[in-house]
Amino acid sequence: MRKIKFISRYNKRPVLEDDFDKLEKTIEKKLPDSYIEFYEFSNGGAPEENTIYDEDEEVFNISFLYPLLAKETESSISENVLFMIKQNVLGDDLHIPFGEDGSGNILYLDFNFKEPAVCACFFDEPDEEAELPYTHIDIADNLFEFLEMLEEYREE
Repeated sequence: MRKIKFISRYNKRPVLEDDFDKLEKTIEKKLPDSYIEFYEFSNGGAPEENTIYDEDEEVFNISFLYPLLAKETESSISENVLFMIKQNVLGDDLHIPFGEDGSGNILYLDFNFKEPAVCACFFDEPDEEAELPYTHIDIADNLFEFLEMLEEYREE
């Protein structure tokens, strides 16, 4: 799996087995190897390669990726994977937030599939057709594909 370089980190410790166990109990589902491997390499922070483009159009710019911490008090920021699940911001137990763009729009993993898909939820853009207060877009079929899509932000 491609490793992410970080500009800064909000959490100094690596993810622990207890963190994975607590998440599995919370979502009542076994975590796929790709998710575990992703968090073993990178337990949150501001990524250097932080932008996803569709052709030349910016699709999502990541301000930070949430750390996975069984104890919420271990981080200098309140946003971590388990805290965001507890807040029920996405309304689906199998939509697991793992990052955001700094404007409240969330990057998440859809665990309704065998291999979780990477998606984004734009709270500042309602989906009138689906009658939802947000717009959902699919970004990548899995974490491996998502990591390959990340690029540094292109100055205009």
